[in-house]
Amino acid sequence: AAAPSRNQVKPKYRTMLISFVVYLNLLIFSALYCLFSAPPFLAIAMIFLFDRHKIAHRLRFFILWYGKIIIYFALFPFVRVTYEDAAPDETEAGIIIVNHRSASDPFFVAAMGRNAIQTVNDWPMHLPFFGFFARAAGYIDITRITYDELRGQIGHILRKGVSVISFPEGTRSGNRGLNQFHGGIFRVAHELGVSVTPVCITGNENIPSRKFKFSGGHVRIRKLASVKPETIAGLTPFALKTYIREIILNETSKMDAML
Repeated sequence: AAAPSRNQVKPKYRTMLISFVVYLNLLIFSALYCLFSAPPFLAIAMIFLFDRHKIAHRLRFFILWYGKIIIYFALFPFVRVTYEDAAPDETEAGIIIVNHRSASDPFFVAAMGRNAIQTVNDWPMHLPFFGFFARAAGYIDITRITYDELRGQIGHILRKGVSVISFPEGTRSGNRGLNQFHGGIFRVAHELGVSVTPVCITGNENIPSRKFKFSGGHVRIRKLASVKPETIAGLTPFALKTYIREIILNETSKMDAML
């Protein structure tokens, strides 16, 4: 077989270099963040006498800022992140629907600056380090609860002014495609009569790749106008799912064309 040309080799080593630096940054920034945030967090835990619900509420603040540090500092200068809010006046708690291209999506949603919990599959809950904080912050493992329990938990969370972020594709696409949506979260939104906010993420399908290698790029996160409860009331849960998916599909296509 012919030896690879220099032009074929360079991108490979560039990806290896970027991956090495990014993972080193992740380790350094995570360690420093834990070091500096541990004293105030422990003080909060003692003040609230280790009340699990009150601690979870405060922990989400630390998780939010950890996510911001990761996407804006640990990935710098290889990844540029742009956040756009098409409806900045909409700040009420609701269900946020996000497309799912990469394992980095749960970090990039920090760009919204929302006090929110995420619905996740079982495996993130068992990750070292990240899994512990996901469980402590009240993230919902949708593989281990019934639909009625899911609806009850989300209703309770929303009444406390906390949004719920869901990736209804269930698994990341790993490319610019959009998988079919699971319907449970849309049934919950319909029955609870709450707003649904579509959020689109593009440019991160290889940040990291399915082989967990990093390449540089420009990631755009765009929060769109919410679909209001009065609109949702006129739709079936299936129609709502289809409607939101079409919004995200059309918007991500436009965003991809800009990259």
